[in-house]
Amino acid sequence: MSLTGEAGTEIKVSVKITPASKGLFNIVEAKADSGKEINISLIETKEPAGKTYVLTVENRRTMKGRYRDTITIFTTSNIRKELTIPVYGNIKARQIAVMTPPGSVMLRGYVGEAIKTSVKIVPRKEQVFEIVETKADKGENLSFTLTTSKETNGNVYLLTVENKKKSPGRYRDNIRLFITDKIQKEITIPIWGDIKAPEIASIKPRRLALRGSAREPVKGSVKIIPKDKYPFSITEVKPRDGKNIKYDLKEMEESGKKIYVLTVENLKKEKGRYYDTINLKTDSKYLPEIRISVSAAIGD
Repeated sequence: MSLTGEAGTEIKVSVKITPASKGLFNIVEAKADSGKEINISLIETKEPAGKTYVLTVENRRTMKGRYRDTITIFTTSNIRKELTIPVYGNIKARQIAVMTPPGSVMLRGYVGEAIKTSVKIVPRKEQVFEIVETKADKGENLSFTLTTSKETNGNVYLLTVENKKKSPGRYRDNIRLFITDKIQKEITIPIWGDIKAPEIASIKPRRLALRGSAREPVKGSVKIIPKDKYPFSITEVKPRDGKNIKYDLKEMEESGKKIYVLTVENLKKEKGRYYDTINLKTDSKYLPEIRISVSAAIGD
């Protein structure tokens, strides 16, 4: 038996239980193992074939979620004293409004950019309501505004959410819309922020691969070109390990712009593989460190 529907609405299912032969048994009781999420009722009716029992199961859960229960039917039968009926509940959030876009609000972008998005909220005809208050659980990383417009069927709301985080990182918040609906007092809109450091430079390649023979010089270079909008200087070069490589950083000029060229040379004298990382410290507040991955496959 499955109880599926929206929270706040009537969800119930009935099933008929008729003995295979007239007078074969009577049902004396119906009982739920838990009964926390359901109400049950058992009614005896008479039909031409004899007694028929109608078992009605009604959902009691007021919030979205799933549950399981089992109803045991106690009979007077000498063959089978009990019958069991499994009950599965799947209660969904009550949809009292059409949200565009639906689901969570995503704020994605780079530090220093304007990052904002809007959600249109249209109450359904069957559940007309007004939004009387809007509140964020935390509010430290975002701001929001709610505007109202009139359409044929009533108010339409536009919630605009803007990122206020000024450093790279992720965050989560909720905006709660308190409404005048008699059953549901609020609508919760989850907010997800994913703010990335701006791309302050063109780095080619980002991962340096050294391939060659241990008998010959094996080296490679990475070009780092600061973007005009985010000028910076590299103040320090430090490898994570450094025992298998030699490195050199040169500041140069290309097409009237300052660039950096990082050259990495293999020092390993025997066949093998290794991995390292070179950390370039900068004076940029947006990206204090640039990491260059180095992998090497050295043959005979």
